[in-house]
Amino acid sequence: MQHLADADLIIGSQSLRMTYNDFDLTVAVRYQGALLSLPNVGVRKHFFLDEESFSYGLADFLTGVYPDRMESRASGENAEIRLIFSG
Repeated sequence: MQHLADADLIIGSQSLRMTYNDFDLTVAVRYQGALLSLPNVGVRKHFFLDEESFSYGLADFLTGVYPDRMESRASGENAEIRLIFSG
């Protein structure tokens, strides 16, 4: 959530929720603001805009976490990023 705030993507409230259902651990980040768009990991450019640099850095961070699946969606000003870890 700090990465989202540092990139000025959050404009309103935010929440983090973790759930476990005997199969999956899901981490859901919900916030008001712009949806984070992560580029494909492993694709690199020679120069980056500030936002692109942030996205690539976060993509590398999330790759180190190794979620089995990632989902993101937006509806108006509400955005959600879900990291799903399968057991």
